[in-house]
Amino acid sequence: MTAADTMVAPAASGEAKSRRFETCVETLTEAHIDPYARLSRIEYGEAAPVAQPAHLRWKFLDNPHGRSVGLHVYRGAELVGRLVAMSRRFVHGGRSYTAAQFVDLLVHPDHRGMTPILRLVDGFRQLTGFDFVLMVSPNQPEITEAFFKVPPCFELDVALVPLRPARLVSGQGSFPADRVAPLIDWPWRLLMAGGAALGSGLCGGSLSMDWPDDRELGDLLASRWDPEVVGERGLEFLDWRFRRSPIFKYDVRFIRRGGRLSGYLATRRSVYRGYDCEFIVDAFSRRETGRKDAARATLSTLREAALRGAEMAMAVGNTEGGPLAAATPLPFLKVPRRFRPRNTTVYAKWLSEPAFALDAATLHLTLADYDAF
Repeated sequence: MTAADTMVAPAASGEAKSRRFETCVETLTEAHIDPYARLSRIEYGEAAPVAQPAHLRWKFLDNPHGRSVGLHVYRGAELVGRLVAMSRRFVHGGRSYTAAQFVDLLVHPDHRGMTPILRLVDGFRQLTGFDFVLMVSPNQPEITEAFFKVPPCFELDVALVPLRPARLVSGQGSFPADRVAPLIDWPWRLLMAGGAALGSGLCGGSLSMDWPDDRELGDLLASRWDPEVVGERGLEFLDWRFRRSPIFKYDVRFIRRGGRLSGYLATRRSVYRGYDCEFIVDAFSRRETGRKDAARATLSTLREAALRGAEMAMAVGNTEGGPLAAATPLPFLKVPRRFRPRNTTVYAKWLSEPAFALDAATLHLTLADYDAF
């Protein structure tokens, strides 16, 4: 029996029990959805995705890489703290490794303090059934290092293309005349759209939004990227990730060369820190043709985003190697760390015998791998 199948039951009873914080390590089921939603609403409000039962079911119960495991803190019968280990599988040397990717650390505001955190640490120590731990830009990095003892390993890249540069500058308060912005932004957007269209045409190949049949898509997803370690892609994963979300909507462009399916690019339009942004959420391609084919899809996406009024395009992940590198050609520019809008540190450590290095040159991540964005 693993910790994922175990509930650590409170030892006390009666009034004393109701005053104590108790730790439970539980595989998430339908019974946890409403308590999760209630706790999320207190912190984030009714409209937040993590406050919606349908989103929580999709994120935690339907994940084809495996059910999620909750590290829970109860006070009496009330759930007052949680940290969730989502199963994420990665492929290396033909073998699949399962990461416990920790998300959604939250403690009820009335019960915050050292004791609930220590109870979560108790649950963390009981965790079994995973090969390594993975935390990406956790909302409490100091707790990650000091209490859970998971070290920082590397930084993910942030790469972007400004599609309305004057709007971006004016949003920082250093561009005083908003009325001047269209005089700069419109010519730039048209230049970007024209340049992207030209680059896309030179790359060749064709794009389609039509979902391929299982045989053809399965053949693409069987492509190997050794020695790089990339997130396991399968038919169920893509269907879950990009077609079944009850809240988030994605565009997936499939790339063909000579009639053969050679890759895909998944994007999502979203407002980020007040800016209308086109995110590159995921990219996958055959290694032998990846760079040219992925560039074709990305440049086509930039053209459409520019013409539809997006203010920037952004990719977060490893842009020096792996499938995402092929999907972030020029004009994407890496943002220096001091200018990044959020922390992009990856924390990781092995729970089993190390099989590969947990560094940026080896372990390749996209937004699709490390959160249900």
